Amino acid sequence: MKVRTIALVAIPHLCCKKKFVRLTALFFSDSVLDLRTFESMTKTLSLPTFPQVPAAARSFVRPMLFAALGLHAFLLFTPFPKAREKPPENKEAPVKITQLPTTKASSKQTPKVAIAKPKPALPKINRPNPNPIVQKSIEPPKAQETNSPESAAAPQSQSKPSNNAGTATAADFPHYSPSTPNCFDRGLGENCRVATANMNTVAAFYLSAPKAKGFTLTPDEETVDKKIYTVATPDKKTLFLHIFKDEPTTVILLSDSKIPDLASLKGSVNIPADYYNLLTDLAPQVDRSDNPQTNAQPEQFPKPEMFFNVISSAELQTGVIPEMRPGIDGSPTLIAGQTPDVFFQTISTAGLSGTFQVTPKGQYGGGNLYQLKKDSTTFYMNLVPTKDNSGTIVVTWLRNPGS
Repeated sequence: MKVRTIALVAIPHLCCKKKFVRLTALFFSDSVLDLRTFESMTKTLSLPTFPQVPAAARSFVRPMLFAALGLHAFLLFTPFPKAREKPPENKEAPVKITQLPTTKASSKQTPKVAIAKPKPALPKINRPNPNPIVQKSIEPPKAQETNSPESAAAPQSQSKPSNNAGTATAADFPHYSPSTPNCFDRGLGENCRVATANMNTVAAFYLSAPKAKGFTLTPDEETVDKKIYTVATPDKKTLFLHIFKDEPTTVILLSDSKIPDLASLKGSVNIPADYYNLLTDLAPQVDRSDNPQTNAQPEQFPKPEMFFNVISSAELQTGVIPEMRPGIDGSPTLIAGQTPDVFFQTISTAGLSGTFQVTPKGQYGGGNLYQLKKDSTTFYMNLVPTKDNSGTIVVTWLRNPGS
């Protein structure tokens, strides 16, 4: 208050108004100066004069002075607003981002049988096997272990074909039984089979059995020696079922494309029908059942390992029939009561020498080997004595087994 009082003491020097002086001193009564002292001080002061200022301008001095004083007083006594405090900023705690390791989920694979497209020009093949060979059940290959937890936890049941018609695929297509897979040793697996039943019997099976699993068969082409059907799978794929007559057997092919005839499937080596007609006349089958009596069994061979894939003796004793070695056409035919030399004279007289060019090629598997040639077709006839020397086993090769 001392500063304010001292600042206002100068007011009487300018205005010379006693009332104003008294009011000012009274307002600041708490000052160190009392009213009488203040008045005595102001009496000794005189108003300033402005001799050089024109009279017209001096008339504006006092109003302007009072206005300036009032404005200053107003500013002095006006309380200044306090500075507003800034609200604390909401600082979000930093979020630490950690990148998760990425793992590739291994898809569960449903095994599908690859359907190979037969080519017009194929290498030497095997003739269909008239003997229904009972094969060992082949376990599906176990999936290799991977680092994926899904593949490790995949149930083994997924490798088995589904019997549900709604989810059936080409792998679920039924097969005529009994029949032998991998016809002519073409590498077609389950999709190409040979049955000893006639063509009409096989066709009747396929017109009924696939429907139970959701497959639809539509006749596409039919002749005296073949029947072709268009197959619609439950998963909306189109396949072709071929049924070929190949006396004395029937060839069954399921593929994703249609082939015109059996020769295209068998390839370049197609053994003439004259040869098998001679064998059928000399060793007639008792019937057209699936177990012809003229088929030689492994235990009748002196060296079965040269004609069949090697299996253990224990499996052989249980009746398991091993697969034929690649290159053998059809099934070995048993000629009972004739030695190899006698049978060779018999078949030569029956027409072999007049139809084919016959050339001896040494021995294989304990019996004589002959090369037979007609036009551009060359194959081999192997006459093997039975283990007890009571008969002859005729094995037909598509290529020289000793080469």
